[in-house]
Amino acid sequence: MAKRSITDEEIGLIKAMLARGMANKAIQFYFNRQDRAVNSGRISGIKHGSYGPEVPTASDEALSAFIANFTSPDLAAPGIVVETAPPAPLDAMDEKVLRSFFAKDATGAWHCTAGETDEFECKENFNLRGFGKPLKTIAGFANHRGGYLFFGVKDKPDGFAVCGLKDDRFTKTDQNSFSQTIRAALEPTPRFRVATLMLDGLTVGVIHVEPHNSKPVIAGKTENELIEGFIYYRYPGETRPICYADLRAILDERDRQSRESIMPMVQRLLELGPKDAMVANLADGQLEGGQRSILIDPKSLEQIKFIREGEFDEVDGAPTLRIIGDAQTVPAEIMSPVRTVREAVTVDAILRNFLNRVPVEQPLSYFSQASHEQGWILPIFYYLHLAGQTRKGAINSLKTSKHAKPKTRTEFNKLLQGKRSIFEKPGGKRLITLQEIRAGGVAAITELDRANEIAAALSGIAAEDAARFDEIHDLLNQCRTVWEMQDGDAALLARIRRAAARLDELEYGPLVPEE
Repeated sequence: MAKRSITDEEIGLIKAMLARGMANKAIQFYFNRQDRAVNSGRISGIKHGSYGPEVPTASDEALSAFIANFTSPDLAAPGIVVETAPPAPLDAMDEKVLRSFFAKDATGAWHCTAGETDEFECKENFNLRGFGKPLKTIAGFANHRGGYLFFGVKDKPDGFAVCGLKDDRFTKTDQNSFSQTIRAALEPTPRFRVATLMLDGLTVGVIHVEPHNSKPVIAGKTENELIEGFIYYRYPGETRPICYADLRAILDERDRQSRESIMPMVQRLLELGPKDAMVANLADGQLEGGQRSILIDPKSLEQIKFIREGEFDEVDGAPTLRIIGDAQTVPAEIMSPVRTVREAVTVDAILRNFLNRVPVEQPLSYFSQASHEQGWILPIFYYLHLAGQTRKGAINSLKTSKHAKPKTRTEFNKLLQGKRSIFEKPGGKRLITLQEIRAGGVAAITELDRANEIAAALSGIAAEDAARFDEIHDLLNQCRTVWEMQDGDAALLARIRRAAARLDELEYGPLVPEE
């Protein structure tokens, strides 16, 4: 057997880190050296038993000691002076960061040295039912500057002693369940992450909440101590309804951001002058300016490539709306209302609305946006079906579109004409996973590796899987939730797109007629 570049001791420690649920990137931090890189594939090999299967897993105590005493190796380059950039700050959920909030006392008992402040809250027990008080804290953190919520740590009278969680309800609650609970109670939904920390066999549950970029977060329902309509704010050691001064500061900051975002548009209006500028009112479909108003036909609105939310910069080659010929005014009383498209048509919106079967307004705008993407593998038949569009009509619209990407136009034409398929014949690990899905009973998907396995396998589904389409929608939704929590893993997104496009081809392709 070839000599390994990683020692048995290191393999045992990596296995212990994997058992704790640490991500590959976090593990690489401890073992990469200047003369030897430990790539993510090697760590995955250790996880799945293809590399060092005979090496036993290190004990939890050995791993804790290793992390506590870890120091990065010095850069070795004799005779060369290297000017290094300041080290990047550790991730908020890195184990070293989490452990820095705890310390042992003289008796060997662990305590949360951070205590309870405007960024830290401690709870002795965890139960997702009756989650009202933690939801208040999560809302308070999101409306302030973020913070950590620890479960398995006693309150101030007990010196914030670590007692550990009494059962495995926290560790067995998947990310999707947390998301659904928080999303159902708070609007807009705070961004958060979940982890567990082991301290000499005591389990501490951790929820980290980021400050929201669209404050204030408001309680959307009443649950225990959470009251619908209240805005909660985190103050030192407590969460309570926000006071006027802090709410005023949030609203003033929001107004400042709005002014900054709209100033480029105002500047452009000033440059054009009042005679040459008009304002588009998407609520009623009018272009307004001075004494003139022009009605935009709803069919024309569908042809506009909508600006993505928050993007106001001019881009070379970006589509513009040209008015050719005479535009006549129309009396307001005979105009039919046009509903506003409130969601930006993005790749994520195309995927999310398909997976949730949302009956979107102006579905042809989703098909149009898909044709503008360089990566062409996306669900399209669902939106053509909602619009009552035929395959021939879709092909004609691609021919006349000036902004469809050439490769995407070609591939969509093949797909619409039945000359190609998204199907990928499963084999090896993908086939095993697909057989597991077909057998039913797939556990909740919470890990990145598992989401990649499921999404990759689902690109091999066939017409015989029609009875499981509802389940497949749910599985891909779970994979997408993992993708969101992993800050947008590109490889996982590509697999989700392909699997969703294959599902769309089978489920809605037959519903789009030829002519």
